[in-house]
Amino acid sequence: MNYRNRSVFFAFLFLALGAHMADKDDSVLVWFFFTMQFLVYPHLLYWRARHASDAGRTELRHMVLDTLVFGVWAAVLEFPLWITFILVVGATINLAVFHGAKGVAMALAAMVSGAAMVVVVTGLHVSLPTSGLVTALSMVCVFLYLMAVASGAHMRTLKLQETRVRLRAGEQALQEANQVLKQQLDEIHALQLRLSEQANRDALTGLYNRRYLDSSMARELARCRREEQTLSLLLIDIDHFKQINDTYGHQAGDAVLKKLALMLPTRATDIACRYGGEEFVWLLPGMPPAAAQERAELYRKTFEDTVITFGDFRIQATLSVGIATYPGNGVTADALLRGADQALYRAKSEGRNRVLVADVPPPSDGHHLPDAVNFHG
Repeated sequence: MNYRNRSVFFAFLFLALGAHMADKDDSVLVWFFFTMQFLVYPHLLYWRARHASDAGRTELRHMVLDTLVFGVWAAVLEFPLWITFILVVGATINLAVFHGAKGVAMALAAMVSGAAMVVVVTGLHVSLPTSGLVTALSMVCVFLYLMAVASGAHMRTLKLQETRVRLRAGEQALQEANQVLKQQLDEIHALQLRLSEQANRDALTGLYNRRYLDSSMARELARCRREEQTLSLLLIDIDHFKQINDTYGHQAGDAVLKKLALMLPTRATDIACRYGGEEFVWLLPGMPPAAAQERAELYRKTFEDTVITFGDFRIQATLSVGIATYPGNGVTADALLRGADQALYRAKSEGRNRVLVADVPPPSDGHHLPDAVNFHG
């Protein structure tokens, strides 16, 4: 843009100043420098700026140099009014476009400096009048230059508006993309939660599975130890479950398992798990043995009185329950499970359909009892 404006403006200055110089008896050397200044100089500056490492800083120096040269020519031509006016206007506007009021001050200072250099050498000579042709050319020159600057400003404004429109469109697209990404992340998070829940749930009954029990027992024991609370563990087994499967089919057995799971009256703090096969574990944080036994008896009696309809069959089943409580029957998950397993085994041995509490601490040697669970049914 500067190259275009400078080249056009300098060409019109060549006409206006040349018409004024034609009335004078200037030497060939002056005309040579005049021609080089206004017809060759703009192209040399453009070439220099294009090859500079910092084109912006170089062009700023060029604009200051333009203004300095204008001061020189104004003094050489003895400050003709219209020519001095268009030189001042051209110099100040160009720098003001890029640097505001500071640019105007820079232009005036450079122009005064250029004129002063000539005045120091040749003295001060002032000749204000210009011919009608020179005045008209000066008017056309300043008008066309102002139009060129205005046109450049208009083009920059249009480009700036287009850039803003593109930026707004880009921001809108980015917001929409972010919204879609957030929705996808929410869906992924929800899917991860569902997968995690599914990994911790028994597919048939919807209760927690043994994996979840293993991971939560230590946490619950630590909390009860920290809060000095008891924790009762109920190991529940459906009596003669194999006989139910053999008599009514495995789907009927599944219906019995699901019915039992639905009937577990868990509190918000309780954890009900399907331990394996027909066995269930019911964790009751904060509940002592007597209260746990009372709840287990109520649950056992309710289940005994429940009739499970499966097709044309009406099935009734009973439960055997073994109870162990922290800390009286053990302080670890394994110890509590062994204690509850002992009590359940005795309940099975004594005729089933009953609730028994572990009456002795489980072995502390770290060895499991024989796998009595396999013989409960």
